[in-house]
Amino acid sequence: MDQSTAVVKSHIEKPFVFRGVDFKRWQQKMLFYFTTLNLAHCLTSEGPELPVEGDIPDEIIKASEAWTQNEFLCKNYILNALDDSLYDVYHIFQTPKQ
Repeated sequence: MDQSTAVVKSHIEKPFVFRGVDFKRWQQKMLFYFTTLNLAHCLTSEGPELPVEGDIPDEIIKASEAWTQNEFLCKNYILNALDDSLYDVYHIFQTPKQ
């Protein structure tokens, strides 16, 4: 096939659906997938903590909101990559680390 007519393939491909076998392979593919989406930090580190009292700077509030949104995306990307029978078991978890 001529390079000028070749279809450019997206570098972000959805990992295969996990059906209960080859967990380590699926786990590594998901970690790579999250890395390409710039979301891997949600799985490997803790989110920012908001101070209990006092004035909270805007940048800390924005960082916390961004973390919450990214964590939501991670959780749902993981659930979307599970077989339906596994989705029914794991959809109740609140965070992707659980």
